[in-house]
Amino acid sequence: MKLVYVLVTNGPLKGNKYVVKTDSPILVGRSRSAAIKVHHDELASRKHALIYWRDGTCYIDDLDSTNGTYVNDQRVNGSRKLANGDILRIGETEMALFVQDMPEMEL
Repeated sequence: MKLVYVLVTNGPLKGNKYVVKTDSPILVGRSRSAAIKVHHDELASRKHALIYWRDGTCYIDDLDSTNGTYVNDQRVNGSRKLANGDILRIGETEMALFVQDMPEMEL
């Protein structure tokens, strides 16, 4: 299980925090179904980007958004590996991303 923590550092939702506990892909966008909603950002697409894991590594894909997805001011083309502290830009929203493994709970 992964713990994904996102802090919005700039844009219409500045100061908002998102915490997602999952091993499933995380949708980012204006859609109601997005785990990380950027609903006040008119430059974000409804289904803008997807954060997911492959072989224990975190990645982001742009979902053919109109305005693109950026990591540390570089446009994402295809899959892009993410690291703790990376700055994601989706529309006018900038977010700092942190990911950590959650310990397995024994029953």
